[in-house]
Amino acid sequence: MDVDSKKALRTLNPRSVWLPVIIGLAIVTFVAFRDDKINEATLQSMLRISVLAIVLAFIFLISKDLLNTARVKLVGSGSFTSKDALRIVLLWEFAVAVVPPIIGPIAVIVYIIHKHKVDVGRALAYALLLAMMDNIFFLTASPIALLFTGGAALPKSELIQSELGGSLSYFFYLSYGLIAFYVSFKISALLLFPSVVKKLLHRLAQLPFLKKWRGRLSNRADELFEVSKELRGKSAAFWLKLVGLTYAIWIVKFGVLNMLVVGFVPISIDDHFLILGRHLIMWLVLLVSPTPGSAGTAEYIFPAFFGDFLGEYTFVASLIWRLISFYPYLIIGALILPGWIKKLVVKKIKKSDHKPLFYSNKELNP
Repeated sequence: MDVDSKKALRTLNPRSVWLPVIIGLAIVTFVAFRDDKINEATLQSMLRISVLAIVLAFIFLISKDLLNTARVKLVGSGSFTSKDALRIVLLWEFAVAVVPPIIGPIAVIVYIIHKHKVDVGRALAYALLLAMMDNIFFLTASPIALLFTGGAALPKSELIQSELGGSLSYFFYLSYGLIAFYVSFKISALLLFPSVVKKLLHRLAQLPFLKKWRGRLSNRADELFEVSKELRGKSAAFWLKLVGLTYAIWIVKFGVLNMLVVGFVPISIDDHFLILGRHLIMWLVLLVSPTPGSAGTAEYIFPAFFGDFLGEYTFVASLIWRLISFYPYLIIGALILPGWIKKLVVKKIKKSDHKPLFYSNKELNP
């Protein structure tokens, strides 16, 4: 196998859950001790959220995963069963939760897709296409959110500017610029100039310091080119479905927080749209977070975006939001990883069932 299995398996490890959990708890504790208004009564206010709001939040969360499953099946063009696609989605969410957003889990996602009997070049193309669609959503939806909210979707926070050395708008535009660069490369490689990218990769493969990877780099260039021809031949209906599913996935994902907010305080329809817009902008800001799964960072900047709506419930709402939308994927990933690795990875290990599963990497045959 050409992908770095050892590096991928270090990420796809149940033990990976501890770092984001520890960082998240540390930041939450820091925020609680810094704010004199947070006390025992504040934590008890967590119980005031309506049960219906919790139920609706989970319905939105599950709907998001089902929509994403449909999207993976659509991109795979018959390569995956519904069960395989759902497993890919859940392991993808786990990888996102344990890898810093600024680094990105694309290599791990390629490995996950590849282990479902998809060649590496095609797996790379699928991963790039899915990531590209997500990035296109951010690039197109965020200006719309800013326009229709009169810029209110990007709040100002003097506290964050003084403590982080930059305003929220600075981190937003930094992230937006990075995404625009990544999307330009992905669109060029997959859709606009695949032959140029192929030639470029072949030339790079001839460089002396890349001699060790010359063969695999050339193979990836050829495989990407073949998949790009397939993608360029897709119908308009395919692209409309892909765009529609991508938008639906993110709107439903952001809607989880809307359900939690109305569980604490009544809000208007306009407020709903503003919360969705702010969630989108916050997500873009979080894409430059250095912590795994934005652990701690998300809880830290949450008040700047949603404190206006939640008031005294801001702190406990941020905890519930993360408990519902983040930590379940750590748990689910840790539960399904052993079975997934045993079924799709460990069968390549030379008769070593009696040895520990996590991780004797020397036993894995990459």
